[in-house]
Amino acid sequence: MAYKIEEVLDLKKWETLQESIAIATNLAIILVDYQGLPISTHSQVQPFCSLARKHPELKFFCEKCDARAAIEAVRMNEPFIYRCHFNIIDMAIPIMVDNQYTGAIMAGEITLRDNHDKLEQVLNLDHLESVQAFKREHVDLFEQYPSLTLDELTKFANMLKDLSHYIVNEAIKKEFLVKTYKQSLTIRKKDDRLVTSTNLDNLEYVEKELKQSLLDKRLNNLSTKRSLKNKQLLPAIDAIFYNKQENLDLTTLASLCNLSPSYLSRLIKEEFGEPFTKVYTKLKISWAKKLLKTTDLPINQISDELGYVEPSYFVRTFKKVTGMTPLKYRKNSN
Repeated sequence: MAYKIEEVLDLKKWETLQESIAIATNLAIILVDYQGLPISTHSQVQPFCSLARKHPELKFFCEKCDARAAIEAVRMNEPFIYRCHFNIIDMAIPIMVDNQYTGAIMAGEITLRDNHDKLEQVLNLDHLESVQAFKREHVDLFEQYPSLTLDELTKFANMLKDLSHYIVNEAIKKEFLVKTYKQSLTIRKKDDRLVTSTNLDNLEYVEKELKQSLLDKRLNNLSTKRSLKNKQLLPAIDAIFYNKQENLDLTTLASLCNLSPSYLSRLIKEEFGEPFTKVYTKLKISWAKKLLKTTDLPINQISDELGYVEPSYFVRTFKKVTGMTPLKYRKNSN
């Protein structure tokens, strides 16, 4: 069964709890879905980060950091503490439901008093003048970040991990009990309506629990238009499109779909008629064609944008798929 965080958690209650935790720990906290997109309000967000996330260019990098960190947290199945593109300390705590990644608690927006350089920087943008100019312009806000030791932050991370496990497990148990109770009733069909032989007044609390989630599912089914025949592939396909600069492997993508790598590989071949490596390569080359047509980006930058380790490897791959080099393709397109 595929879960969404908003179907498992009561978001209003979560946001109340989230705000209390943020105040007590000095951490900014937000809940994101498996794509790294926010689904809760942002508690105790720092002024510098608030401005960055509203900036037309920089907000994309903030979301990209969230998505990359969440994928790493899923791979480790542990909280992942890291440096963002502004060298601010954040962490991702994966939320797993029945061993399926459904989203993450993103927390942090602090500086460290120790071990700062030991943490991985998931997105290095020191070469971008827009990033450096933003830091210089708001240096006073940057200096307002609360400061913790790595040991203190690690303890907070483990606390959030345990808390998310408890909340999710309780939510699933509650859903299971409600469904089991419903199924235990004697149900008969009459005039295309489901009725029970039990006094319906006794089911009032059950109906309230189920009504909204069922409505949300129906609306989602109506509004979601996907071309994929097998919806199990959605988390993997979304992750690929949202992380074009990454070179994602089957193991990582399989964990997002709650599938084994071999089974995911089989489903991809059934869906697209080719193995994963060919599908992934052709997809990246199609993105490269678009960049070559619509931008003046140099070849090495396009290579970096699409997650290739070396520009020379990108050129060889492009020529193998298209029969010409990227430069010749650009010249012919123009």
